[in-house]
Formats: sequence, C-alpha cells, structure tokens
Amino acid sequence: MIKTGYQILLLTMVCLNLFNHRGVSAESNKYIYYNLSIHGGSVLPHHASVVYLNREYLNSIELNTWFGHYDGKETGNPILGPGYFYSNLGNKDVYGNFHAAYFGILNQRINRKLPVQLKTGVGIAYATKKFDIESNYLNRAIGSHLNAYGQLSLSGKFPITEDRLIFRPGISVHHISNGRVAAPNQGINMLTFSAGLDFRSDHTHSGTLKLERDTITKGKGRFSLVFAPGIKEIDRRIDKKIITSSLIFDYGYIYRPERSLGLGISFFYNETEAYLPFDRTEKDDSFFPFQSALHISLQRNIGPLAFILHPGVYIYNQAKDWPYMTNRLGIKYLFENNLTLQFSIKAHWAAIADYIEWGIGYEFN
Repeated sequence: MIKTGYQILLLTMVCLNLFNHRGVSAESNKYIYYNLSIHGGSVLPHHASVVYLNREYLNSIELNTWFGHYDGKETGNPILGPGYFYSNLGNKDVYGNFHAAYFGILNQRINRKLPVQLKTGVGIAYATKKFDIESNYLNRAIGSHLNAYGQLSLSGKFPITEDRLIFRPGISVHHISNGRVAAPNQGINMLTFSAGLDFRSDHTHSGTLKLERDTITKGKGRFSLVFAPGIKEIDRRIDKKIITSSLIFDYGYIYRPERSLGLGISFFYNETEAYLPFDRTEKDDSFFPFQSALHISLQRNIGPLAFILHPGVYIYNQAKDWPYMTNRLGIKYLFENNLTLQFSIKAHWAAIADYIEWGIGYEFN
C-alpha cells in the first residue's frame, strides 16, 4: 500500500509538470505543494476492550495537496488543501483498516523562532470492518462503515533545496468514530509519528482559497446563539434512534484578533437515560430529558472559519450514570451577515462522544 501510494503521488507530480507546466515569476508565491508522509504509531487506550484487542503497531500513509502562499517571509496566513490518510487500526481481524478523505488547514507558523507548523484536518473515513452481532461481535469501537475523521498534527519544516523540497517530521493525533449515529461507538484514537516530504510544483493557483487573519479588534466581545440538533442510536439490541438537540449561548472576550475566551451555557434535550437498561423495549416516561451545563468558551478564528472548544460541567442533570463533565469540539463557518453553520461533537469527559450536532446560529460582534 505504501509503495502504491508513493507511485501514484510521483506519477501525479510528473504528469502535472509535463502537461500543465507554465512559467512562474520569482515574485509569485501561490505555488501548489504535494506531500507524502509515512506514519508509525499505536492506538491510544481509552477503553478496556480497545486495550485488550490492540495487537498491532500502526502503519499509515498520508497524501496532501496544499494551495500555498509562501513568500519567503511567511506571513502566517493559513493555507488549505485536501488530504488522504490510510491506516490499520491495531487489529486487522476485528477492526480492519480505514481510508479517510479530509480537508486540512495548515498554520504556516505558530512561533516566530521555531519552524513548527500546526495542521488540523476534518473529513470522512471508511472503515473496512464494523460491528456485527454474528460475525464481528468483538468490535465495540466501530458501529458503521462510514465515520467522521479528525486529525491534529505538529510538524517541522526543514527546506532541503531552498523551498522546492522540504523535509517534514511530525507527530499526530487521529480520531475515528460515527458520533453514536450507529451503536456501538467507542471510537478509536491513534498517536503516530511521521516523516514526510513536501514538493513544490511549478504551477500556481488563483489564491481564492487563501484564509486571511481575523481583523476584529482585540478587547471587544463576541456573543453567539446556536441551535444544534442531532441523532444517535442507543444500542444495537433495540432498533431505536433518538433525536437530540442543544441550545448554546456564548460570550467570548477577544484578547487577540483571532482568539477569544469566555463563558457559556448549554441546554440539552437527550432521552438516552430513559432507555436504560438498554434491553428495555419502552422508554421510562418518568425521566426528565432536559439537561444544562456551564462551559468555558474557547474560539480560534481563521478567516470565516472558527474552531471551538467548550469544556464544562453539568448544573442540572437527572441521569444517574452520566459523568459530571461535558465537552464540545467543533468547527463553524461565519457568513458576512453573521449567520453561522456549525458542526460539533458533544461529548462526556474530554472525548467520549455522545452525539454529533448540526447547528445554525447567529454571532454578534
């Protein structure tokens, strides 16, 4: 697989330079870059069954295309591009492998002195094996072939031949799950170390994918209101999906042009506890399905995109077996009229997924 991926990448670069070559002036900085990285690592143990079934080291390959905006001075504006990631999942007989296609954002510089870059990737993954009550009942981590994929990476940037060829070592955290749209869904977390090469082609792009830094003046406040419904499957033993929803109020103080820190409150509608134990065929109507939580609001804006993190605690919750901590990790898009679209994962503790939220809202600056 790694050899095949390398051959595909090499052939693509050769074809592009043979059939789509055009001269680039020395003043242009809108080059297209290609990256090939080889990863090795391990599944991170977060559940007893995942620990028990973790039998193999991870061997992975990653391909990227970056619509670069390098100018020698590195303005720091993030660059965008699609990516592909392939890996095993620690046990080929139970979990199989997965293929992920994602959209990545690369921060060209997170420190003025260190050649370290931060990459965030979000996309869709296809798992070759999933839970089956008869043929694959040990797989409690992956309940569906189609899953969400997320990646967070730190990498170095060390030019080999000026800016034409770049050596890129890195460390990455990966996550694959379906957000409990289908049960079971313990999910799988992975830690990998990588070594890769960036190759700069001789053709350019229009620059329309460039993300400019947020220009909102620091010292001001940001208010937002979001309604985010979702859907989850309770357990494979009962053929039942339930509708969930979140109503989110947020305030953030803009302490830097692209960063804000504040507080918020969330109201949830979630009937999961009404179906415990999961072999019950009818729900418990005495359970009050509303919860509320206070959370810290962390937001990082990159142009029209914003990454959000909401660690918090429940202040009202009748569910006996739920942890007292909740969390939300997501991304939203801000339109010019201040409307927002949001995709996020509502979780227990730091990373135990409860359900996926699809939100629409409004942001006041």
